Amino acid sequence: MVGFIILTLVLSAFIGWITIPNIIIISKRKRLFDSHNSRKVHTGAIPRLGGISFLPAVLVSFCLSLGIRHVTDGFDLNPLYVDEFYAEFLFFVAGLISLFFIGLADDLVGIGYKSKFLVQVVAAAMLVLADLNIKSFDGLFGIYYIHPVFSVLLTVFVVVGAVNAYNLIDGVDGLCSGLGAIALCVLSGWFYYHDLYAYTMLGVSLFGCVVTFFLYNTRGMRLKVFMGDGGSLMLGYIVSFLGLKFIDLNAGMGTFTLDTPNAELMVLSVVFIPVFDTVRVLTERIMKGRPPFFPDKTHIHHLFLRLGFTHMQSTGIILIMAIAIIMFNFALQDMNSNLLFVSDVLIGMVFLNWLPKYIIRKREGKAKNNQPAR
Repeated sequence: MVGFIILTLVLSAFIGWITIPNIIIISKRKRLFDSHNSRKVHTGAIPRLGGISFLPAVLVSFCLSLGIRHVTDGFDLNPLYVDEFYAEFLFFVAGLISLFFIGLADDLVGIGYKSKFLVQVVAAAMLVLADLNIKSFDGLFGIYYIHPVFSVLLTVFVVVGAVNAYNLIDGVDGLCSGLGAIALCVLSGWFYYHDLYAYTMLGVSLFGCVVTFFLYNTRGMRLKVFMGDGGSLMLGYIVSFLGLKFIDLNAGMGTFTLDTPNAELMVLSVVFIPVFDTVRVLTERIMKGRPPFFPDKTHIHHLFLRLGFTHMQSTGIILIMAIAIIMFNFALQDMNSNLLFVSDVLIGMVFLNWLPKYIIRKREGKAKNNQPAR
């Protein structure tokens, strides 16, 4: 089975390695650039369509490897598991392609937020139709059962929120792809540990291409490229699908049942940085009387840039934070769920909100004091 997982990974990385340079060349010829403006932190005109490579990488590497696996060993699995997976996969692909095309359209010509939001809701509804609803909090906040109506609304809200979180965190080189790679690696590892190899293969089908993109995005000079909405929306959606499936299995709702303590918080830890940062930024905008989706420079990566760190230094620090939060939650996964959740929020408040702003205020105050008197 490891061979099929490796095959999926290699195919995904290879497709990214072939397609991304060609996307860059075509983008330059057609002048499809993400040009600089007052809100963005990069300089120069950079192609913004790197995420186009994600869709063929996922579908070709995953479907081809899964097809070879089916032909060679017939899956050797419970037919109920196969039927359940295929039903989920069909709805998942419908939502994935919808997000890909709305993201691509936004990258090419610009799409109004209402249209993007509508497609995101439809894509989230695809996972509801796949019966990947959040049906229980497993004791978090004292909630064990969620009414089906609220379950549907909550699932749509969570998926749309996660998709937008990855889209909004895509602000400096390597950050969105790095966070996505970490999430995909952890989720794929969980499914591999529990012998659910089809979900592992789905995770690595994007992981290989995301890592390839990360290299072009961070190390590329002549062939530098940005992800674009087409890529970030897909990335958030696949992470959401795998996360919801993991929660569903631990809630005893699937063909197989897992017993991971605090499964919901384990999944939250995987997406903690983009989700917490998005909630923080939107809350601050609302409290200041500004539209919640009005773009500004208050995301966590903007704070690190103001501290004087480079793009890569900011990305590296945030990725280390993401790994540390995941390890923290794993180490304390047997803790009371409410205490663990409060601990996560406090960590986020200190390290992603209070500490960077405190250092910035100190530095700016010191700079003013050192100015010569006139």
